[in-house]
Amino acid sequence: MNELKILLIGCGKMGSSLLEGIVKSDNFHGIVDVIEPVMQDSLKEDFKKSKVSFYSDFKENKNTINYDLIIIATKPYIYEEIFNGLKNNLIINDKTLIVSILAGIKISKIEAIVGPIPIIRAMPNIAASVLEGMTALIGNKKITHRDILNVDLIFELIGEKIWLKNEAQMDSFTAISGSGPAYFFFFTECLKNIAIEEGFTEDVSDKISQQIIIGSGKLVKYSGIDPKELRENVTSPNGTTEAGLKVLTDNKTGLLDRLRKAIIEAKNRSIEISDN
Repeated sequence: MNELKILLIGCGKMGSSLLEGIVKSDNFHGIVDVIEPVMQDSLKEDFKKSKVSFYSDFKENKNTINYDLIIIATKPYIYEEIFNGLKNNLIINDKTLIVSILAGIKISKIEAIVGPIPIIRAMPNIAASVLEGMTALIGNKKITHRDILNVDLIFELIGEKIWLKNEAQMDSFTAISGSGPAYFFFFTECLKNIAIEEGFTEDVSDKISQQIIIGSGKLVKYSGIDPKELRENVTSPNGTTEAGLKVLTDNKTGLLDRLRKAIIEAKNRSIEISDN
C-alpha cells in the first residue's frame, strides 16, 4: 500500500487496539503520530521499533506534516474539545480526512465544529487488536475516491469492513457488531462455568470452551456452509444436541428471543447516546 501519514488521537482500549492492528500488519508502510495525554510506558516500548511517535498534546506535536487522515479515538464526551483543538492548532484544512470512531457522535456534530471537510464515521470492534475486527463505515458528501481507498486499506489491515447505506444503520451495527464480542465472551464464560460445575478443572474448562468457539468460528468462516446447515449437520434426531437445542430455541425463553431483546436494548441505547 502507499505510505500513509496518520495522526491518531486517543490511545485507550480502542485506539491502542487499532494502533496494534495497523502496526502488526506486514502491509502497513506508513508513519503514525499518536496524541495521548496518559500513555503507558509499556505501550511505548511495544512500538519502539516501529514508525510511531507519541505526544502528550497538540502543542507537543510540532510536526508540519500534512496527514492523509486523522483518526479520533478518544472518549466521546470530550469530542468538542478534541475537534476545537484540531481546528485551533491548524492541523486540519478543507482536504483533511477525519475518521471518527467516537461512539454515538454523528457526522453532523463534527461538521458543526470543523466545517464541511471530509469526514468518515467508523465503528470497529475490539477484535481489531488481533486483526480480526469488523468495522462499519459511513462518510459525508465531501469524501473523495482516494479517501475511501485509504480508509478501506486501513480497516482491511485489522479485519473486515462494510460501508453502510446511511448513518442511521450505525446504531444497529453498534448493537450487533460493536457489542457482539461481549455477547460471545459471555457465552464462552457460561460454557466454562458449566464445565466447572460438571467436574472439570478450570484449566480444562478453559480449553474446552475456547476450542469450541475457535473451531466453530473457523467452520462458519471457512467451510462455505451456512450456519443453519452446520447446526443441522450436528443435530441427530433424538440425540443429545437436539435435546439441548430444544431448550435454546424455545419460542418464549430461547436464545434467539433473548438475543433479539439484547440487541434492541443496545440499539436503543446507541440512539439515546447519539441524540444527546
